[in-house]
Amino acid sequence: MAEESATLVAYCGLFCGTCGAYRRGRCVGCLEGGGYSSCRVRACCVVKEYRTCADCDEYLDCKKLYNFISRIYGLVLRTDRRGNLRGIRVDGIEEWAAKAVALGRY
Repeated sequence: MAEESATLVAYCGLFCGTCGAYRRGRCVGCLEGGGYSSCRVRACCVVKEYRTCADCDEYLDCKKLYNFISRIYGLVLRTDRRGNLRGIRVDGIEEWAAKAVALGRY
């Protein structure tokens, strides 16, 4: 279950399993090529061969990851990319995903 949940963690640290488009079958998830097709975060992670931004030493100050749109998105949907990425760094992606799903926090 933890590995399955970890496949739903997007490059930016958001959890695709909570997304309405994913749940309705309109999106396959970030790792499978779904989501915003021009996502600069995904493109950066792919080029650098990172699984998530948590693998990058510059993630806390990244302008691609924390721009105006992502801040609005976070406020409206009550998501915490920085907190998620810190958790992924500390716990590892599988353990973080399992905890997030169990607690209902993404």
